[in-house]
Amino acid sequence: MKPTIFFRLIASSILLFLVSGGIAQSIVSGGISTNVYVEAYNIRGKPFNNSEATNIEGSPLLNPSWGLGTVYFKDGSVAQNVELRFNLEKNELYFNREGEMYVFNDPVSSFRMNYSISAAKNEVYFRSGYPVNGRLSKETFYEVEEDGAKFQLINYRFIYLADSYQYGGTAKKVFTEKEELYVFDVAFGKTSKIKRTEADVLNALPDLKEKIASIVSKNKLKLKVNEDMKKLFTELNK
Repeated sequence: MKPTIFFRLIASSILLFLVSGGIAQSIVSGGISTNVYVEAYNIRGKPFNNSEATNIEGSPLLNPSWGLGTVYFKDGSVAQNVELRFNLEKNELYFNREGEMYVFNDPVSSFRMNYSISAAKNEVYFRSGYPVNGRLSKETFYEVEEDGAKFQLINYRFIYLADSYQYGGTAKKVFTEKEELYVFDVAFGKTSKIKRTEADVLNALPDLKEKIASIVSKNKLKLKVNEDMKKLFTELNK
């Protein structure tokens, strides 16, 4: 056999080995790795079974349509450009595989997601790992409203089924969304529930009474909406 033909055969064999998966390849389909890097990205899961409920109005999902996001796992790996949905009733994150909702097998520490409802575009960041808080565990996801090195304003958003009675005595259930605001003191590892009032924030952070009063006065904050609360904590983190 001529040397040239021999080297060509060797090169072809190496190329075939690489293509067939001898060296790990990352193939992305719909934003989800589908080859051996599946393990590295932790994009593994099980189908979410949601029995069809009758006589119920609304949805338990934060985003009924798929949003695009990044998922951060507790082992340090990251999955990008994944189609996601978040269930506020179950506090569960799902990913899209061939149009079906799957629950992640591996523990998720946080995720970012962009999604649209009607013409409104939304960007959210949810994180777990906060201290046990009554019915809320370390695995509970909170929306991070303000992420700071000193203080974090976090929001536990949830949906529950409430009874609704219509004219004529007809009863049905409606998915109803609520939220609970908390301030997480990073230095002390402490979470305190607060309302949108200056008095509640002062009660949670009594050592910052003068600073809080100054920020509220200077910026003319009413603290009646989350945007004002975010501005307050942005200033407290400076």
